[in-house]
Amino acid sequence: MRVYRLADLTVGVDTEQAGAELSSYIQKQMEPYRTEEPGRGRPDIIVRLTPAMIDEERRLEGTQFPDEYLASIAVYRAFCEQALYRDVLFFHSSAVALDGKAYLFSGPSGSGKSTHATMWKKAFGDAALIVNDDKPLIRFLGDRVYVYGTPWDGKFHRNVNIRMPVQAVCFIGKAERTEIHRISWREARELTADQSFRAAGYEHRTQENGLINMLINRVPVYRMQCPISVQAAIMARDVMSRG
Repeated sequence: MRVYRLADLTVGVDTEQAGAELSSYIQKQMEPYRTEEPGRGRPDIIVRLTPAMIDEERRLEGTQFPDEYLASIAVYRAFCEQALYRDVLFFHSSAVALDGKAYLFSGPSGSGKSTHATMWKKAFGDAALIVNDDKPLIRFLGDRVYVYGTPWDGKFHRNVNIRMPVQAVCFIGKAERTEIHRISWREARELTADQSFRAAGYEHRTQENGLINMLINRVPVYRMQCPISVQAAIMARDVMSRG
C-alpha cells in the first residue's frame, strides 16, 4: 500500500486487487502526491480498490470509458466519501491562484471553466497558477477555507500539489458581453450543490450538505457571463479580489 498526501491528509491506497496494469496506472497518476511517512503510524484514510468498485463506476459513468479512468475515479470517490468526515469537499471547478488567493470557477462541463483559467494565465502570466483544472479539494480549517491540488485534473492535466486560501467562487457561462455579480445565498447553494461530490447514503449526504453550507457562508459566490477573453479575466479579478 502506497501512501499519499491529499488535502493535508495521509491516504493509503491499496490497488493490489485491481491487477498490475491498473495499479501501475494509478501509482503513476498519484506519484506527485506520494509521501514516505503516513504520519501518526496509520494513514488518515485508507482506500482499497476492488474490481467491484470499478464495475460500479462503469455503471455510473458509462461503458465508453476505459478501465484506467474508471479505476482512478473509483479511488477518488472512495477517498471523497471518507474525507467528508475530515471537513473535505470535492468541488468541480478550475482553481486559479493569484497573489496568494484562489478563485474557483465552476459550472457544467463545456461552460468555459478551463478556458477562462487559461485567460488568467494570459492576463497575469506566471503570477497566475492553476492549482487544479477540474477536481480540486476544499478543506475547512478553523475559520479558513482552502483549496488543494489533486492528481485528478481534467483533460489538460493541470495541477499543483499546494494549498491556497479561497477568495471567491464564480459560476461561469458564455456570453457576448461580460457581466459579473454576487448572487444570493439560495442561488449559490443550488449551484454549488450541483457541482459538488454527490455522496451516496443519507449520512454522507448530510455531511456533504453541511460542508456546502459552510462554503457559501464563508466565501462570496458570484455569477459571471462572458466571452473568452483576457479582459474578462481582468474584470473577474478586479471584482472578486475586493470581496
